[in-house]
Amino acid sequence: MSFREVVRALLRRWYVLLLVAALSLGGAVVVAKPETSYRSAAVVRVKPPETPQDPTGMTDFRPSLAIIGAAVVTVLKSPSGTAELHRAGVSGDFDLAPRNTGTTKTEAYVVPTVEVSVRGADPNETNREVGILVEHFETELQKLQNGLNVPRQRYITSDQLVPPTALPVLGVKSRGLVGVAALGTLLGVAAALWTDEYARTRVRRRRRAVAVPA
Repeated sequence: MSFREVVRALLRRWYVLLLVAALSLGGAVVVAKPETSYRSAAVVRVKPPETPQDPTGMTDFRPSLAIIGAAVVTVLKSPSGTAELHRAGVSGDFDLAPRNTGTTKTEAYVVPTVEVSVRGADPNETNREVGILVEHFETELQKLQNGLNVPRQRYITSDQLVPPTALPVLGVKSRGLVGVAALGTLLGVAAALWTDEYARTRVRRRRRAVAVPA
């Protein structure tokens, strides 16, 4: 089909384009006025045990600390861990992401941390649910060491570096509107061409039926 034929088909099925444009306009309104959501996040630090040589517990961080933190994250994000968190009251979309101050070139985990976050519709509720995640992180860290029979004085512990803070999640409206417009144009052209071809096929079938002698 040539470009001129495509243009003629679109002109013949202008009402299809108008219908798709109306639907796209409705989608654009939804994109332009999305529901407000909030993301609350806290930062948990994994600390080595305090010893006479290191009474503050702020030095001699080792990669094993980061590995321990990642192991706890794996447990909490597993199906059983997720189910337990839901039973404890975490209803929003949550995530636990291990962080460290090292780089891709240096694997020295200076201060192993875990970012705990929850996304939901109510800022106070997301803050509360982040608190639940932090508590479960600490509990799971102790359970992991209990299972390995780690002496209490050698326990790896955790504390909260950054308290939960809920901030609104702001999307880029322009991208959403461009996406809706592009999708609407594509669907409109495709629907108009399909409708035109379908109508013309039916007309040709009728003509052939009439032309067949009785």
